[in-house]
Amino acid sequence: MKISVCHVITTIDSGGAETQLLALASAQKKANMSVEVIFLKDLPTLRNRFIDSGIQILNQYSGLTFIRQILKLAKRRSDTNTVFHAHLPRAEILCAIALKRNSFVITRHNAERFFPGAPAIVSQLLSKFVQRRAFTTILISQAVKDYVIDNGELSKRLTNRIIYYGVSATLHKLPTKMSFSPSKKVRLGCISRLVPQKNLPLLLQAARNLTDMNVFDFSLKVLGNGPLEASLNKLCKTLEIQEFVSFDGKLEDVSLFYNELDLFVLTSNYEGFGLVLLEAMQFGVPIVARNISAIPEVLGLEHPGLINSDDPQEFASVIHSLIVDSRLRQSCLEHQKKQLSKFSLDNTVRAHTEVYRNLIQFSKTILK
Repeated sequence: MKISVCHVITTIDSGGAETQLLALASAQKKANMSVEVIFLKDLPTLRNRFIDSGIQILNQYSGLTFIRQILKLAKRRSDTNTVFHAHLPRAEILCAIALKRNSFVITRHNAERFFPGAPAIVSQLLSKFVQRRAFTTILISQAVKDYVIDNGELSKRLTNRIIYYGVSATLHKLPTKMSFSPSKKVRLGCISRLVPQKNLPLLLQAARNLTDMNVFDFSLKVLGNGPLEASLNKLCKTLEIQEFVSFDGKLEDVSLFYNELDLFVLTSNYEGFGLVLLEAMQFGVPIVARNISAIPEVLGLEHPGLINSDDPQEFASVIHSLIVDSRLRQSCLEHQKKQLSKFSLDNTVRAHTEVYRNLIQFSKTILK
């Protein structure tokens, strides 16, 4: 039986959840599913990439008021041949109101409150309301599951399942990165929204410590945008590292960025998953990151670049070691290659297909 799936997502701008949906939906299309995507607001940055993968993008919902979006989606309530899959809070609430109970699944992508700007009790009630309407709650990591349970936003009695993000195992088989030379400029980088969660001041302070060590010349490039850009540029000037650091905004295609890197650094306070870590591993780039939240789930507890503190001096020391010590760097890359094999996109598609088939079978049972 051919499965038809309609993904409903708040935005198809270029973020972790959106980029993973592009990979998932593209793989589902290749697996002979019928795939549609409804997005609700903001610039459709990834629209053409979805279309190039043969995925139908439904533009009619963007720009409508939330009430009109509810009414429009409700007209499809009788479409029992389609599995609806909601991503991110606005889309989840829309499906919970507009669709029949147990007729859709949801994915929780973030290790944060369902409704960050509301009082905790409101966020909890909205989160549980959506889950009780959904057939299954998918969580992208154990860290996300632990977070929502600890914050009273996930009931253990409700059906839920962890399905990790996945990437293609066949992409970007590149040679081992760089042989260190004191005369070579080392290229450090990060892809991150410029928001408090990402703790970019820690990254900049680590860069300051690297300049004090005076072992090698380096540059630091950060891709992403956000409300902290002005304050981060100001901090660069305060730390006197503005000549080494650049904030280059968003890029839709990040392959050139990864290809140019010698080391990827992630200083986040928490991550629901950290898709950028899989991307860096795909491109053969050694990683330095905090041993916190979902990061060790993705990198593995034995990863030599994991750091157990938010001390910028320790970050600088580990960055230094991975650059100048070729054996440590090779060990890091071998570990990452092995770890990457655990996050196959094929496995992600199979796990979602199982959830969809269970929903379809449940619906057929109810209709009998």
